[in-house]
Amino acid sequence: MVLFSLVIFHCFAQSINQLDIKRIQLNKLQDGVCPDFIRNMDQSEVEESKLQQIFIIRHGEPAMPKKGWKNRKEAIRYTEMYDSVGVYDFEKMPICLRKIDLKIVYTSKLPRAMDTAEKTFDQTISLEAYSMFNECERKIIQFPNIKLPMKFWSVTTRVVWMMGMNKKGIESFSQAKDRSRRAAFFLNYKAENDGKVLLFAHGFLNKYVKKYLKRQGYKLVNLNGQKYLGAYYFYKITP
Repeated sequence: MVLFSLVIFHCFAQSINQLDIKRIQLNKLQDGVCPDFIRNMDQSEVEESKLQQIFIIRHGEPAMPKKGWKNRKEAIRYTEMYDSVGVYDFEKMPICLRKIDLKIVYTSKLPRAMDTAEKTFDQTISLEAYSMFNECERKIIQFPNIKLPMKFWSVTTRVVWMMGMNKKGIESFSQAKDRSRRAAFFLNYKAENDGKVLLFAHGFLNKYVKKYLKRQGYKLVNLNGQKYLGAYYFYKITP
């Protein structure tokens, strides 16, 4: 009997993997098609099986100019402004709203993530914001106050911080990774209880949340998750 149940469960999992996951993977190749939760399948033949789904969506494009050369003082002001603005309006929704069946959507506490969520949903869905999902902090490195591309300031600041330096007064790299691990456990807990979870968050943090969710047994479909309004879709079937 146990062997028979395992065979049925395996067939059920394979049907999801081969049909619905393939559909989602194809969607990312089609302009104008947004990611969607897998449709609930008839699980009557698979007793006590459960499909857990998590979408992590990166925020939209911040409503501020990004190019140009800046000195160190200007780079500091730019970074502060980046963390205080919302996002440009967008035409293509990052998540399909049909039959979404969610009462709560999670976001970070940074304006660009909260604004993306607010532009996506109306007031029928509650938004819960947690600093646990905030982007990893940045502090512009000490360097001569000369004009350089803003990308130079952003990249070198992040690299030096990841090397364990330039962390005074902000969260260290190891602390940020620990926070992303806690965020992954939070999302898994919600998925265990609610079946579906949706989060609006940030590019760099999402990379590490993704790592810890995969360690918890989730499979990943990358729907341009590194880009604005892109998504990481995670799914796990538990017996």
